[in-house]
Amino acid sequence: MPYLYLDDLRLYYEEEGDGQPLVLIHGASQDTLSWHDNIRHFATRYRVLAIDLPGHGKSALVERRPTTTTAEFTGVVWRFIEAKQLREPIIIGHSLGAGVAIMTSIEHPEAIKGVVAVCGGAAFRGSAGVSYQGDLLRNTQINATDWLETIFHSVLGRTTSLERRREMAFDATRCSPYVSYADLLTYAGLNLYEAMHKVRRPVHWIVGEDDWSTTPAMARATSAQFAAQGVDSEVHELKGLGHIPHWEQPDAFNAMLDTVLAKFDAVER
Repeated sequence: MPYLYLDDLRLYYEEEGDGQPLVLIHGASQDTLSWHDNIRHFATRYRVLAIDLPGHGKSALVERRPTTTTAEFTGVVWRFIEAKQLREPIIIGHSLGAGVAIMTSIEHPEAIKGVVAVCGGAAFRGSAGVSYQGDLLRNTQINATDWLETIFHSVLGRTTSLERRREMAFDATRCSPYVSYADLLTYAGLNLYEAMHKVRRPVHWIVGEDDWSTTPAMARATSAQFAAQGVDSEVHELKGLGHIPHWEQPDAFNAMLDTVLAKFDAVER
């Protein structure tokens, strides 16, 4: 169970394999556990590093408070990449983590090979453009744990088994309710639309057909704008899956990500 200390911040991560670095960034209220059925598959060909973001899993909080901005998470991810001396990693971010991944590539385009955005990272205009706003956010603050367990069931795809749904919902409730609520503020607060023109590295999406949180249509609209800017970008849709495809049905997700990573492997700088 390795830890990395970034000054006084204790960051937990898991690492397996050798080769091209893949940095996995989980979504809201989650941690490295959400990737437990993916890491070993990709570690046969890549150097896979999965991070617990601050306040999640075994990582400490930043200054003893939950993080509420994508920029703060982005700064931590970049410091991790520097500390581990990762050369041109591909960042794979889920949901909240997708926004973090894209913003990291914007801040450090010379150092990042590309991004895979999993059910996240669409060109929202801040809280006005996402599904988490207004009364929903206020209701979440009242009882984040119960809300989270309920919402997990609603964002999953119709072909995901009830047993898997219950497992995922239970695991997500391990997250502190203060951190869970802060994650929603972070997710809703990112206005990627204003930063889209700065994207230089490839961005590929993997999305679930049944995801209402970051819909396939949102991903396609964002990808089309990136392509119009000359950025290599495509959307890859998983039928019958929802917002957390890598955890819902790992075999289907792993096969799709294999296809996407092959595209990065074929691209030379």
